[in-house]
Amino acid sequence: MSTDSNSTPAPDPLKGLPPVQAPSGRHIVQLFLVPGLIVAGAVTILLGFSWLAGGSRTPNQFLKNIDSANPDIRWRAANDLAQVLKRDDKLAADPVFALRLTERFVKALDELDRLEKARAELPKNADKSDVAAASQSLLAQRNYVQYLEACIGNFSVPVAAPVLVELARNPRGLGEPNRLLARRQAVWALANLGEGTNRYQKLSDAQKAEIVRKLEVEAKSENANCRRWAEATLAWLTDRRSLGVIPVLAECAKDQSDMFLRQQVALALNFWEGAAAEQRLAEETLLALARDAGRGEHLDIPQEE
Repeated sequence: MSTDSNSTPAPDPLKGLPPVQAPSGRHIVQLFLVPGLIVAGAVTILLGFSWLAGGSRTPNQFLKNIDSANPDIRWRAANDLAQVLKRDDKLAADPVFALRLTERFVKALDELDRLEKARAELPKNADKSDVAAASQSLLAQRNYVQYLEACIGNFSVPVAAPVLVELARNPRGLGEPNRLLARRQAVWALANLGEGTNRYQKLSDAQKAEIVRKLEVEAKSENANCRRWAEATLAWLTDRRSLGVIPVLAECAKDQSDMFLRQQVALALNFWEGAAAEQRLAEETLLALARDAGRGEHLDIPQEE
């Protein structure tokens, strides 16, 4: 009787190894279902946090935090909002929110003026703790103003343009360094605001109509400032009337002492368009800046004590 040379007997299991058994249902649950539930729970928690974060990004919540008596909450809210406005087209196109924020910016400027005067009027023999407290309050308010200015410059509706134009023309602050900083910041905010108008052009006709409707309501407001800002914005949106941005930028371009300011002006002019006369002024100013030989200095502003 012949044997099959190709068949080999199965090897005996190695001694010392556990026997192989089919997995039980409980084992399968432990391997797959339990980890799946853990992952699902983690995702649910993350979505919950996202929902809460999204809920806190409403205009009312931002304004509530900005109005907080706690200075840390105020400037953190302004800092967060400056970043959110760059990404949230709906929020950036809300003209009522822009008006309310511009109101708070003007009030913050008034408070900054008050703190600067209070700090300057301290007697020379004032207690060191009083000087330190005044300086700290002043620095905190100046940071808050800077964040708010960044916010109003990141809207796609140029509600804040009249305020920024006035600041660029007549900067506020005690001492030349503070006025220089205020003018630079105003020009920078105008550059961002001009860039933001490109976002406005991309909105749908229905969205633009809603913006106009809200501004028309605000143009009848009892608040004189809001009424004036809303009227100016409406005139620019509907009739392309001047907001005064290009003329004030042309004025700033003539500053022979601050080279950095002139560089900012060149950037800002690229984002603004106007009527024929303003357009010629913008082109002439840009041409003059292109031939700028670097007159003046790149002035550095000393850090507040």
